[in-house]
Order: sequence, then structure tokens, then C-alpha cells
Amino acid sequence: MSEAKDLQKQLRIKSGVVERLIKELGVYQKEEEAEVRRVEKLKAEGAEGADIRQAENVLKEAQKMVPDAQKRMSGAVEDLRGVFDLAKDPSSPLPADDEMLLKAKEALEKAEA
Repeated sequence: MSEAKDLQKQLRIKSGVVERLIKELGVYQKEEEAEVRRVEKLKAEGAEGADIRQAENVLKEAQKMVPDAQKRMSGAVEDLRGVFDLAKDPSSPLPADDEMLLKAKEALEKAEA
């Protein structure tokens, strides 16, 4: 496989990972917000202690997922940045307007936003 094809493949894979993790992190953050509202609602309604404890346990689990997803996304962004920088190098066989290079740049911008 040529060097250009290999770089394109790595950019495609690593960009896809970053984009998937961005979505996954968003889902976990929304789930955490929903669980916070659920616990608050149960407390406001005077629900039974067992129901509140169960909801709080679910909230704790949801809260654990956010930092984990952030850590995985940070690692994936680092990986993509490394390949992106290599592909952007003037000695790289990829042209500056390569589709995979542009997709990688877009994924990095989304992750930093």
C-alpha cells in the first residue's frame, strides 16, 4: 500500500473514532442531566427513600461515564492530531486539499469546540 493511501486510511479511521466519541460524550452528558432532573423531581415529590437512592445510584453511574468518555476522546484526538500533523507536513504525499485531510481537520475542530 502506498504511503498516501496508508495516511488516508489512518486519517479516515482516526477521524471516525473522534466523531463517534464526540457523539458518545454528548449522549452521556444528556443522560447525566436527565438523571439529575429525575433525582430532583423524586425529592421534590417526596418519593420513598428507596426510590431516591436507586435514582441516585443511576445518577452516579451516569456521572462516571462522562470523564471516561472525555479521557477516551482526548486520547483519540491526540492520535488523530499526530497523523494529521504528519499528513500536513510539506514532505507528505497527500495534497493540502485531500478529502481525508479536510475531514480530519473538521473532526479536530469539532472536538476542540
